[in-house]
Amino acid sequence: MVKLVKLDNGELVYGEKEEVEEYCEQKQVGIDHWINYAPPSTVQSHFTYIGKRMTDPYSVAKPIYKRNEKGEYEGLTEFKEKW
Repeated sequence: MVKLVKLDNGELVYGEKEEVEEYCEQKQVGIDHWINYAPPSTVQSHFTYIGKRMTDPYSVAKPIYKRNEKGEYEGLTEFKEKW
């Protein structure tokens, strides 16, 4: 389960509990407090995902349909690999 955390240095991060604790050990910072809830838009804009086990659960979805200026369907969007 994903946990939202504010660290002692003011950094806002999220990931699974074990990942957050490992991150804190690596950066030598403590946890200020665990956050129970934040709106998804707030997490997307202010928090940093530190997890490694899965993809970012708060990532913004990309539209898969291509439309022209009139809003008419043209086909599927072609996504290219980043690497």
